[in-house]
Amino acid sequence: MRRIAAVALTAGTLMAGMAAVSAPAEAATGSWKPYNSYSHVAAWGSYTRSGGSTAVTGYLADDKKNGWTSCVRFKFTEGSKVYWSRFKIIGVDKYGNRYNFDGTAKVKISVKSSYGSHMWVQECGRNKKTGKYYYGKGKKIF
Repeated sequence: MRRIAAVALTAGTLMAGMAAVSAPAEAATGSWKPYNSYSHVAAWGSYTRSGGSTAVTGYLADDKKNGWTSCVRFKFTEGSKVYWSRFKIIGVDKYGNRYNFDGTAKVKISVKSSYGSHMWVQECGRNKKTGKYYYGKGKKIF
């Protein structure tokens, strides 16, 4: 039986998960969804801004085996500082080996950034043959 997971690739670091974040009453919340740049890729969720940081949770989904691994990328800024976070769907075989998953799947994603001025999101796909990432149009959330 194969397992599916989301992997966050952030500044070259593999992140397996993030802790849940509780928000005080004065925190600003909202939803995010990138432009629908690619068919069979979907990403959506919510964010909370509090104390100068931003916490994002949501889902990344793929609905077809088509030679592409679905992914979503976030960009957080604070002045001239930029923080990128990308999630893709990863499969795990029976031996524990990870691979770029191509097929129907839905995974939960989360990230927190101390950069809270602006946030962008964009759909992306990783070509399984070439290994290259292709990015859709970025959408400014705030």
